[in-house]
Amino acid sequence: MKYQQQQDIESQRLSLLSVEDLTDLFILNKINDGQSMSKVKSFGDDQGLARKINSDIKQGISTEADVQKNRECFGDNTPVEKEPITLCELIMECLEDTMLRILLLAALVSTVIGIINEGLATGWTEGATIFFAIFLIISITAGNNYLKEKQFRQLRRRLDDGKCQVIRGNKVTEIATKEIVVGDILLFNLGDLFVVDGLMIQGSAVKMDESAMTGESDEIKKLPYQEMVQQKQQLLNQDASRGHTSPFLISGTKCLDGTGQMLVLAVGQNTISGQLKKLLIQDNPPTPLQQKLEGVASDIGKLGVIVSIFTFIALMGHLGYDIYLGEIQFKSLRTLQVLVESFMISVTIIVVAVPEGLPLAVTIALAYSVGKMKDEQNLVKNLSSCEIMGGANNICSDKTGTLTQNIMQVTALYVEKNTIKNDVHTIKSKLNKNTIELMCESICYNSNAFPQKDKVTNKWIQIGNKTECALLECADNFNYNFSQYRPSDKILRQIPFNSKRKKMSTAVYNPKTQFIRVYTKGASEIVLNQCIKMVGPNGVEQILDQKAKDQIYNDIIQAFASESLRTIAIAYRDLDPHSQNSSALGQIPQLTKFTQSIQEDDLDKDLVLVAIAGIKDPIRPDVPNSIKQCHASGVTVRMVTGDNIMTATAIAKECGILQSGKQLGQYEVVEGKTFREFVGGLKTIKDKDGNEIKEVGNKQNFKIIARDMKVMARASPEDKYILVTGLIAEGNVIAVTGDGTNDAPALKKADVGFAMGITGSDVAKDAADIILLDDNFSSIITAMKWGRNIYDCIRKFIQFQLTVNLVALFMSFLGAVVLKESPLNTIEMLWVNLIMDTFASLALATEPPNITVLERQPYKREDKIVSPTMNRTIVGGSIYQIAVLCGILFVLPKYMDLSMPEELIGQKFHKNVVQMSIFFQSFVVMQVFNSISCRQLDYKTINPFTNACNNPLFWGVQTFTLIIQCILIQFGGKFVKVSHLTVQQHLLCIAFGVGSIIFLVLVKIIIPEKFCQSFELFREDVITQDKMDDTLASRLRRKSTTRQRNRKTENSDYVTVRSIQQSHQRM
Repeated sequence: MKYQQQQDIESQRLSLLSVEDLTDLFILNKINDGQSMSKVKSFGDDQGLARKINSDIKQGISTEADVQKNRECFGDNTPVEKEPITLCELIMECLEDTMLRILLLAALVSTVIGIINEGLATGWTEGATIFFAIFLIISITAGNNYLKEKQFRQLRRRLDDGKCQVIRGNKVTEIATKEIVVGDILLFNLGDLFVVDGLMIQGSAVKMDESAMTGESDEIKKLPYQEMVQQKQQLLNQDASRGHTSPFLISGTKCLDGTGQMLVLAVGQNTISGQLKKLLIQDNPPTPLQQKLEGVASDIGKLGVIVSIFTFIALMGHLGYDIYLGEIQFKSLRTLQVLVESFMISVTIIVVAVPEGLPLAVTIALAYSVGKMKDEQNLVKNLSSCEIMGGANNICSDKTGTLTQNIMQVTALYVEKNTIKNDVHTIKSKLNKNTIELMCESICYNSNAFPQKDKVTNKWIQIGNKTECALLECADNFNYNFSQYRPSDKILRQIPFNSKRKKMSTAVYNPKTQFIRVYTKGASEIVLNQCIKMVGPNGVEQILDQKAKDQIYNDIIQAFASESLRTIAIAYRDLDPHSQNSSALGQIPQLTKFTQSIQEDDLDKDLVLVAIAGIKDPIRPDVPNSIKQCHASGVTVRMVTGDNIMTATAIAKECGILQSGKQLGQYEVVEGKTFREFVGGLKTIKDKDGNEIKEVGNKQNFKIIARDMKVMARASPEDKYILVTGLIAEGNVIAVTGDGTNDAPALKKADVGFAMGITGSDVAKDAADIILLDDNFSSIITAMKWGRNIYDCIRKFIQFQLTVNLVALFMSFLGAVVLKESPLNTIEMLWVNLIMDTFASLALATEPPNITVLERQPYKREDKIVSPTMNRTIVGGSIYQIAVLCGILFVLPKYMDLSMPEELIGQKFHKNVVQMSIFFQSFVVMQVFNSISCRQLDYKTINPFTNACNNPLFWGVQTFTLIIQCILIQFGGKFVKVSHLTVQQHLLCIAFGVGSIIFLVLVKIIIPEKFCQSFELFREDVITQDKMDDTLASRLRRKSTTRQRNRKTENSDYVTVRSIQQSHQRM
């Protein structure tokens, strides 16, 4: 509130406008009923409003000092994000673990009993040691979670590091979106997702999707402020029963069509979307793998609770029997002490049994993988997409910029019936001057790109659409500078390129001829079909009949396409406005109205063909190998492109998607229209809950065509969506790439959507799960590699943890029944819990991927997490460890002197302290060596040290564990209730650990994998998201009251927001 007041004071001092004055303009009901328009008029229209915020609608903010003033007055554009959780909050969250609280209470009682029984000098040691062990667990867990939260926060900030173009000081400047300030003139195009609120001051054919803010799905037409003022009454009558036309552009909405400029009026937390984001910030939902693992965790937790109960019953039975024999008095401190110790052991068993490390391992694996993926040009938005990519078996890829380098250059021209290749700029002297003017002006007017020449290297830096950049560079070679043609008062109307029309047209007034000239460029065969004439030799126009069109198509367009060239046709026509309205002569408003009255398809028909450009976009060097790798990995790659069928086929062969020299199958290469008609498009049906869903019209035909199809040419976003819908319905896991606004539905529909980070629109990035920072297909292979590796890491961890759990639970119960006590005391079990949860998750969940992950088939949706090979490792390892530990308890004393050292005699130690110390040491050492065996999942990999050097962190964690373990044994003494061991005894423990590796190697050699397929250790029920908090494991684990409180607040805020949106819809 104080910050807001300071902003208002500064802004009033500067311009008499406050932050509230500006944000009030974007209240939806005020926009709809015209109040916002009236308020802008009261400020002096758009120019007066700009002056009041230290700007100008033509030149923008003039100086950097003014930019800083506006930032101080009206705030910055820092994205709204949830308040980071502090280390103290994470520590408190750990303390909310029910079992740890019970253990703390029991430790307190134990300390009191110890002091009463032994005195203050020594009685406090056992309880204090337990307190310290719990503190250590909490500190390490909270610290680990804090680092994880910090890393994810940094990744979220990276997602907001977008770029945009603004006009400052009458120059177009590219800046980061977070640098936008109130008063900037922001340039926007089709596909942009708005992050600020503003007033549209210039634009053409702009249509917006405001459904995210209003809930209305209709496209909303937007007009520049001055045009809106002129047509206000007419538009108010038209908008009475449908979406409201206005010049107000709202943050969180998407540009579906057109281009324009807006005067920025609200940024950051002052925008409409910023205010809503503060209410709706939520934690990430559980990933599918976490939901699946929750079922495993619950099964293990149930087993732990059962063992804990039976262990407590067994210990109480022994206590009752001792009381019955008179060895212990019923009403004595000793009875209370035994009761408390038995209770602590039982609670500790639950603490050890409940696999806290399972969700932790998933989180660590995701955090580690997401960080590494970012280094390899994959920016992850949706965490679950990482693991899902491990099961992807189909990739539907774009061509431009993904398979190709997106560094385009015009290498061929067909102009004046001549074909020129490579050095196209050398033909300037051979072409008619008027032909060059027609071609270059059409290129310059029909573009929104801003290529720039590097002053040092004199090379072009392509900014914007790369196809347009290539054409503009070609025009520059003919001495036509695009900056002289825009913005231009001569432009009467502009129809932007879209996937349906596949062309762009601009109507320009020519004062010399007093005609309106319509320049058109677009897909060559589309534009060619609209032409009735062409520019021939010496610039003379010739009739273009169907025979001539067919010849151009076969000899030029297909020839260029067979060389992997994208073909763009350039054409024009002249309109005579006098035939319709003689009073329009030279009057721009009337001419604009005249061109606006013409239907889009009528404006650019009956064209004159000027030229056809062949644009080369080289294949990325690593793409063929990546495609080959996909085929070896069991992944089908399909190219979906807007290029014509010849260009698409040539590129696909060059990439390796299609085999060169092999005759194509009937459906290997199809056009989008053919595909759409053959499969019957999409139809709407209702599921069992009555919800409407889309499915392919003819499923049988879809199976036929999808089985062989590798390339779809002249594909629309609708075709891509149909393909993805059908493939998913067939049970496939689909990854899709996209860059355009219309790709958003397919990106959302896919299991994993990849948006292009360089060429992708904001809408596509918003819909995607992962952003390819380099627009490179090979980066998708990287995501697939890490996705498979995440699954592998979790499996390795499960192998390790289940072995530890089974052995610890069995030995605790066996000791309680036979020895009247658990072989591992509370402190030792807490240390084991730390090893098998936090340390093991760090060691095994951060394993880097190796090349073998891409040499096998992808995981299937229905695959069990615990595979037969893992069953064999878990059961084999458990049998070996249980046998060794039983031998230590019942056989070893017969063959080794395990008497208590003299210095411990008379102190409060277990009578078999050396034996129990060897038991503890052997147990931990076997876990360290077992973790080495658990790094291998492949049935064929016998050597446990394969790829031993690719994870230094693993060896660091194991070394640290052994060092701390030896310190505990040698110096733990009365605190841990252990005795130091001799060198011989240490070597024996190490031998037991090495033996576990040898035993598991023998198990792999002797026992076939099929033997383990006949049983499963756990059911692996998938826990749905709404029941995640109701599982036994979840109840026993910590539950943050802080987060529960936040969740309740979020829910109430969501209801509030929805009611606000609904009230806007009713207006």
